[in-house]
Amino acid sequence: MSLNHNQVVQAAGALLKYTEKRRDSEAATNLLADDVETVFLTITVKKMPTGSRHKPYRIPLRVPVFNESSSVCLITKNNTEAHVETLKKLNIPQIKEIITLYQLKTEFKAYEAKRLLLSTHELFLTDDRVVKGLPELLGVKFFKNKKLPAPVNLLAKDLQREVSKALSCTYYRPANGTSSTLKIGTTALSAAHLADNIEAAMEYVPKCVEKGWDNIQSIGIKTGTSLTLPIYNALPNPAGVINTTISTATKASSKTTKEVVEDKSAEAPPPAKKSKKSPLSREKAEVQAEPKKTATKKTVAATPARAQPKRRASATKA
Repeated sequence: MSLNHNQVVQAAGALLKYTEKRRDSEAATNLLADDVETVFLTITVKKMPTGSRHKPYRIPLRVPVFNESSSVCLITKNNTEAHVETLKKLNIPQIKEIITLYQLKTEFKAYEAKRLLLSTHELFLTDDRVVKGLPELLGVKFFKNKKLPAPVNLLAKDLQREVSKALSCTYYRPANGTSSTLKIGTTALSAAHLADNIEAAMEYVPKCVEKGWDNIQSIGIKTGTSLTLPIYNALPNPAGVINTTISTATKASSKTTKEVVEDKSAEAPPPAKKSKKSPLSREKAEVQAEPKKTATKKTVAATPARAQPKRRASATKA
């Protein structure tokens, strides 16, 4: 299954026009407004995922979101200076800062230091061996701003290729609820490039959702300050689909049982119908029964009582 390309391009174009008009209207009042906004792809599922996942899914894009002007922070498990120097020699322009796990626990332990680190970089990459323990070290702010570090294999032979591949992808984290978002581009891209990234992402996202396309309810795009523009909406399931999907064996067995019941009903004689008496007939029957009762009483009264035997007179008179 695939999305309608024309509809995706129209939705991307409409979103870019809306952000441009909004930016022009706020230019006079809000001097600190960002010229470039992030575009998110929203995925709404019908049923929530059963389990949680710490590692995000890596989704490759056709047009990279993070260019040379982007700021990326790399967190490494190895605390040695030699390893840090090796990473710096990769000369990847997107990586502006490299932090060891020891520095994260000591130098960035304070809340203000974590907040400054969060606002400085757009993306955080980390060694995949420590990705599960980082949410507790970074705090809630990283989770709310959807900037939890994405895993990278820093033990790979070709580190240049591994890090570059991670920067050319976006990351999908299924939410605990029914709606999830992933970064798909910026407003600096054209509508055609945004449409290419959306279609490329939807080739992989259904594989990361339980039951795939059957569990996806709707898809849309938005920025951090706009409403969601719909791209795809699933039709509701017709009523009785589950009940009507009966196998042929079940249908055959139901036919045979029905025929047997019909044969038995044909052989058995029809049950005798009980005649229902009307109220008038009941009154007549009661009237006819009354003289019979009186006649039986008279016959009982007419029968003489048995003569009781006389007592013998006493032999001696007083």
